[in-house]
Amino acid sequence: MGDRYLVDLADVLRAAGLVVVEVDGWGQRARSSGGFDGDRPWVIMWHHTASNTHAENDVSYICYGSQDAPLANLYLARDGSVWVCAAGATNTNGKGQAMIMSKGVVPADSCNTHAIGIEAANDGVGEPWAQVQVDAYFRVNNALAAAYGMQPDDCATHSYYAGASRKIDPAQAVAVQGPWVPDSANSSGTWSLDDIREEAWLRSADFPPPKQETDEMYLATLSNGDVVVVGSAVRPVSGDEIAAGGPLAGLPRVTPDPGSYWHLWLRAGADEYAARVMG
Repeated sequence: MGDRYLVDLADVLRAAGLVVVEVDGWGQRARSSGGFDGDRPWVIMWHHTASNTHAENDVSYICYGSQDAPLANLYLARDGSVWVCAAGATNTNGKGQAMIMSKGVVPADSCNTHAIGIEAANDGVGEPWAQVQVDAYFRVNNALAAAYGMQPDDCATHSYYAGASRKIDPAQAVAVQGPWVPDSANSSGTWSLDDIREEAWLRSADFPPPKQETDEMYLATLSNGDVVVVGSAVRPVSGDEIAAGGPLAGLPRVTPDPGSYWHLWLRAGADEYAARVMG
């Protein structure tokens, strides 16, 4: 029996600016295995409910109505509010493949004891995903990752874990409203996990520094032509600084792959510096 209950879940989500509804008894609610073991959870699982009823009905089924209750830790309503359903492990995921996460390998068929499960309200067959709900999904994901020692991309879709022949959630990609629209991973319109993970990083407060062989300073040329200096911080540099005889002229130069997290981290650092220092 796991003894770790995420009793601060509601506080974590409120601190992230989310509207939180606490379901009676959530702090002691769990599947038969109890809480999480050790440093689990290791993964954040994205689902949709496949329902078109209102929040109270969905939450009642998640917490009480199903013979496998509780079915999720969290319920994400269409208005972006988050209902906290259970602090322990839940019966959210069923059987599926092994998955590699930053804390280790989640064994096959073992996601229920390793995951925080989120059920988002959507019928999954074409109902529009309002931008407020999509934005809240990422905010929830990143708040959980930061609070429980995971990376923003330590997430998975139910379809990816269980296989598209068994589960399609979350879907459909073409129904996502707002500036971010994921690709479809299959003919059912399941959101691309690669797109979710990339967007989670982009929306996270802290980009991880790239793994380097040395901590020495260097220059990186970004895809838009900007040159940034990398050391204790990332900041744009002027032409005078890198011209012949300039103070940074002798630094080694690199050109990161525009599609890599390294490039995203550098770009975020440059943007943060520009906003904070240059206005």
